[in-house]
Amino acid sequence: MKFIQFLLVLGVLFSIQACSDKNKETGVIHGKFTNANGITVYLQRIVENGEENLDSTKTDGDGNFTLKNNANALDYYMVRTGPANVIYLVLKGGETIELSGDAKNIEHSYTVKGSEDSELLKELRQFEKNLGDSLNQVYATFREENPARKDSAGAVLQRCYSETMASFSKKFIDKHLTSIVSLSATKFLNQQTSIELMVKLENSLSKQFPENKYVQDYKALMSDLQKLPPGSEAPEIKLASPAGEQLALSSYRGKVVLIDFWASWCGPCRQQFPFSKQMHEKLTEEQRKKIVFLYISIDDTQEAWKKAMEQLQLPGEHGWSEGGWNSKVTQYFGIQAIPRYILIGKDGKMVDANAKRPSDEFVLSQLLKLADK
Repeated sequence: MKFIQFLLVLGVLFSIQACSDKNKETGVIHGKFTNANGITVYLQRIVENGEENLDSTKTDGDGNFTLKNNANALDYYMVRTGPANVIYLVLKGGETIELSGDAKNIEHSYTVKGSEDSELLKELRQFEKNLGDSLNQVYATFREENPARKDSAGAVLQRCYSETMASFSKKFIDKHLTSIVSLSATKFLNQQTSIELMVKLENSLSKQFPENKYVQDYKALMSDLQKLPPGSEAPEIKLASPAGEQLALSSYRGKVVLIDFWASWCGPCRQQFPFSKQMHEKLTEEQRKKIVFLYISIDDTQEAWKKAMEQLQLPGEHGWSEGGWNSKVTQYFGIQAIPRYILIGKDGKMVDANAKRPSDEFVLSQLLKLADK
């Protein structure tokens, strides 16, 4: 599950290893880029610690190049011409791929032929980019003309983005249940209302790749989500408070609770904390009486937890779950990777067992909506 978290940061959910001998065949990737006289083009595979180089070559004077498609697993790969100039592909061995684009901006200009999954990935990413660019332009214009109302406009546009991407992703997944690219689309779904579709995808991919470890990870994720479905009673948990007292989750009944599972050593967790602080600062005093940010550390020791807590100065409630990964609290919620966010309503019932990250502005509007119910 930790590898999945790594891929989430890249905006890609899963890589799938194939089982057939056919995938050991070697194909080629033919390409022609403009603005690419004598530059180096790399084929890389995403691995847990970064990227693995599989092949590289220099373009000729016309920007032509050929790379070996020596993929031996159905997986996410990258063709790269620079640190931030990347095309994401989904390849399998034996395919012959054709690429074209502008080497100065290949991610947003490329075309791909010969790989159906790669074409689907481009479709998904292109839709997201076009939507984001359009809404950002609307926001920029509105902010210039109505600076005093920019925050409320931003919230409306963020909600439009989330709802539009969710609608598109539902149709995309339902149409492409046998493609691993659909796993990348699940990050845009509202899990409260999409469990049926996500289970449908799980069943389809399990038939296609029954022994694959990443499909198994997805199955484990689905098991966790269904363990605490929306509307079910949140489990009662007891935590150690900074003052050394017991902290019960039930003590927040009557308030909306956003739980943030983290640890002092977790880099992705820390990257989200500035957004959590911003959300807290945007709340009025009255709203803070209705909404609780509860940070649950799974550090191995209280000392590590308290030291990090003092450094970070996160506004909200804090608790420590003794036992780390194997604590009763992580088992109750099925925590297999962090950061992980749990959203609980004022009635003490589950709203979302795998809520969006604080960096998604939709989270704040969701909290306010629940608090006003």
